Amino acid sequence: MHFLLRMLRIRRIEFFVAEIPILALPILVTARDRAALLEAPIGEGVLVFFLLFNFGDMVNCLADRDLDAVYKRRLSEAVYGLGVRFVTVQVALTAIAALALTIHLCFRLDRWLLLPLVAIGLVLGAAYSLEPLRFKRRGVAGLACLWLIIFVGPMIFISMLLTAYPSPTVLVFAAAYATLQMGVILVNTAEDCEEDREAGVLTTIVALGLARGIRVAYTMALLGGFGVLATLTVLFWLRHVPWLGFLALLVTMTVLASVAVSLKRLWRTVSKAAPAESVRSVKKAAKWVPLWVTLGAWSTCGSALVLFCAGR
Repeated sequence: MHFLLRMLRIRRIEFFVAEIPILALPILVTARDRAALLEAPIGEGVLVFFLLFNFGDMVNCLADRDLDAVYKRRLSEAVYGLGVRFVTVQVALTAIAALALTIHLCFRLDRWLLLPLVAIGLVLGAAYSLEPLRFKRRGVAGLACLWLIIFVGPMIFISMLLTAYPSPTVLVFAAAYATLQMGVILVNTAEDCEEDREAGVLTTIVALGLARGIRVAYTMALLGGFGVLATLTVLFWLRHVPWLGFLALLVTMTVLASVAVSLKRLWRTVSKAAPAESVRSVKKAAKWVPLWVTLGAWSTCGSALVLFCAGR
């Protein structure tokens, strides 16, 4: 039982729910009907999708095993309990499996762009946590890296199971959704700004400073949310979604607007408050991050589902 729990911990199984919308959105936005889903190798692509996330999570746990002994003891204990060598082997086998399945998809679909896309994802996933690059300690570069490997890259990969090339609409939608969610996630990073600064970890927030970092988070959520809504609105119109279906967009707009307003209030508070009070405000706001991310993801999925079901 302990072995199984440790295997799940290093794969960060708690993130699974947040990964499902990243998987579902490009399918719902790209597919025009159910027949397209039946013809596409969705199952094999989904397996590659989760292998890529497992790879990145395991590499991160492996690289941070000593740092996590202070802040995330369960992760550190899982790595040392399984054995560093054993976890390293799992990382290597996961990468090999992802590449092997992708090669099979390339032959099956005759879409060879999938292979460099997955290979780049694996390289960046490792580079985020490992030296010499270790993007997670390189300020804004870490934010850009996560933007690519968590959202944009996987969404492009999934869309290419249905079409030879991702459409400009999908690219814009993926970029907007990634910007929206990374803006919210940045608040979660800000919660640990003092600990990261003391540990010499140059996160995006440490590099920008707390007030400027929260302003960036708010701006990203605002622009990303606008991009998501604008893209979905255009798709609703192009695919002749009945007007009643636009109620789903109204729900999404309400959710994303409330998130942006909350971040704007946080930015104003942090920009005017003393350093100690600013940190307390951020820590208080960070408790809402899981809810903001979840509501933003699933309300957007709701609109995309209406698009898929009602659009023609």
